[in-house]
Amino acid sequence: MKNLENGVLAFVLIGVLSMAFIASVSLVAACEKDVKVGAYYYIWWGLPSPYINHWNESVKGTPFLGKYNSSDPTIADRHILWAKQNGIDFFAVSWLGNGTWVDWILDTPDHTWDFDEIDCNLKSGLLKARHMQNFNFCLFYETSIILSNANEHGKNFTKIFVDDMVYAAQQYFSHPSYLRIDGRPVLFVYELPYLYQNSPISVQALFDCVRLELTSTGGVYLVGDVGNNYTSPHNVNSSLLNCVDAVTSYFYALAYASEGWQNITEYARTYYPMWRLVMNPKGIRFIPNAYPGFNNTELENVSQPVVLPPNETMFREMLTIAFNYADDYLKTVMITSWNEWLEATAIEPSMEFGELLLHTVLDAKTVQQTCSVTWNVIYFVVGVAFGAIATIISFHIKSFRKKEKKAKE
Repeated sequence: MKNLENGVLAFVLIGVLSMAFIASVSLVAACEKDVKVGAYYYIWWGLPSPYINHWNESVKGTPFLGKYNSSDPTIADRHILWAKQNGIDFFAVSWLGNGTWVDWILDTPDHTWDFDEIDCNLKSGLLKARHMQNFNFCLFYETSIILSNANEHGKNFTKIFVDDMVYAAQQYFSHPSYLRIDGRPVLFVYELPYLYQNSPISVQALFDCVRLELTSTGGVYLVGDVGNNYTSPHNVNSSLLNCVDAVTSYFYALAYASEGWQNITEYARTYYPMWRLVMNPKGIRFIPNAYPGFNNTELENVSQPVVLPPNETMFREMLTIAFNYADDYLKTVMITSWNEWLEATAIEPSMEFGELLLHTVLDAKTVQQTCSVTWNVIYFVVGVAFGAIATIISFHIKSFRKKEKKAKE
């Protein structure tokens, strides 16, 4: 009888200790579970003549701040404040590299395209913003634009890419606000499939060159965009995946936009958990994507335009799915975009939507955090309940033993 009682007591105590451990770990995890949110950010707005003024192209929407100039640090500061107030933690800045290799343009002061002017906008605008010290940024390399022009004009893309990475390391990677993962500066690379098909050397060899070149400066954490044609990870060329540290999609499943919003979100609900499941054993992290809509009508070189009407409800749903299946280690979600006004993806406050799309981000993030804390509170309550039950059982066992001992006496 005594052995049975001791066994019951031991069993209960083990249960209590286990639940108490789970409760304590869970409550700590609740504080660490916050998902980091990034948004793609464009700094090509308001370039001076004779460079292209993108505000004069087919812009969809009217920003609150008007036709601003990306070189203005007060504009960038307003953007940062809006972003921070609505749960966005960093900007992935669209970047065309140093740009000095473009030497065939005759009607501009330096005989180059606007690549280097955009680089100047980053330095004079975003990085001079007063609130940048409490915010993060990283570079988003516009691979297809750079590679297509390099190949068209007989330029050495491998050299351009490596030189751009060395330049980025010298100019940006050491910035105190630069986003880092595992101590390495983060670089988003646009359109890996295009790079795979058109690079003069293999993507693996290209990235190995960069990693070798940047060894002394701490390396680089590469996040590859796998394009918008792949819903499932099983359809992606494995050589694309194995050369990067993490994968994302700038426009997840946009190739299926003709099927409508409902199917886009259903693809995300079905395949985002699969992406995470397949990538993790490979040591590759998954960053889910969400966007509020898309419209590339009237844009140059677009023969078959795609329209996915802006929809706050669907955006909220896609965000919720993305938050639910964010990688447990990176805990990062990307939004397309902060201010790509040419393709109707901007969540920046506008005359048409006000701050609705921004508030949607904050609401979705808040719900995710609340759910995480709620479940951990449940764990805690269960742990406390087990503790109370164990105390009662222990008290009764001891009382029973005392009575039994007295009866024998």
